[in-house]
Amino acid sequence: MEHQLRELGKKIIEHKYDLSKKIDEVRLSLGEQPVELSEFVLNLRGELFSYFGQALYEDKKTSQDHFIKWGRKNGELAVQHEVPLDKALSSTRYYRMVLWDFIRNEVNNEKFTVQTVMKAASIIDPLLDETVHAFSVAYVENNNRVLGLAREAIEELSVPVVRLTRAVAVLPLVGTIDTHRSKLIMETSLQKCMELQIEHLFIDLSGVAVIDTMVAHNLFKVINSLKLLGVNVTLSGMRPELAQTVVSLGISFDGFSIAGNLYQELEAMGIRPQNSK
Repeated sequence: MEHQLRELGKKIIEHKYDLSKKIDEVRLSLGEQPVELSEFVLNLRGELFSYFGQALYEDKKTSQDHFIKWGRKNGELAVQHEVPLDKALSSTRYYRMVLWDFIRNEVNNEKFTVQTVMKAASIIDPLLDETVHAFSVAYVENNNRVLGLAREAIEELSVPVVRLTRAVAVLPLVGTIDTHRSKLIMETSLQKCMELQIEHLFIDLSGVAVIDTMVAHNLFKVINSLKLLGVNVTLSGMRPELAQTVVSLGISFDGFSIAGNLYQELEAMGIRPQNSK
């Protein structure tokens, strides 16, 4: 039986590219649109079919390493090419169908015994499951990494400390400010003001429609922290409803100024476009 397993394995390796192309035929037969069969895709499929063949005569540990490595590599590729996880995993069945159809034909040709086929199944199926698991883990890890990078970029853009002069900057806040974002505002504004050596910061609230009690409290903690760093703070664009929330909290306005309009306040400080008269 060992000799037949080796022969079957070599047969699979010999026909690895034929098997790779067969996957698209199966897709079409099931009413699905096949992917573009580039040389890259053909080689990826052929590599996996080669591992199936080698698994029939290699030691178990070597085979597991091959399949896990293949699964992780392709899980990362799927994320890079923005392939949905469910769609990527659905292709697993095509490998199984094509491979067992090939083996079935070999049995019908009476080249291999049923015992050999049963032994092959006990080797191949667990390894395919191992590949799917490695693929899924790698996909989730890389997808989370990409989402994390995107989240960091969005968060950085959501707290833009913009320098207007050497010592003056503005922090325009737009949209909803929740507890998480208010903490981010504190961390980023303190860091940026220190990096840029800002002496006066305008915090513009024109684009903020709603602010709750906790967020208002955190916002004024930011202002007090900036004061400790020697940064003067001016709040501008505060809506009446925001002002009511602040007043209801009993928060003092001592130590910083309030401006109804950012543009007018900047002009009063002599900050205007160069072509402005």
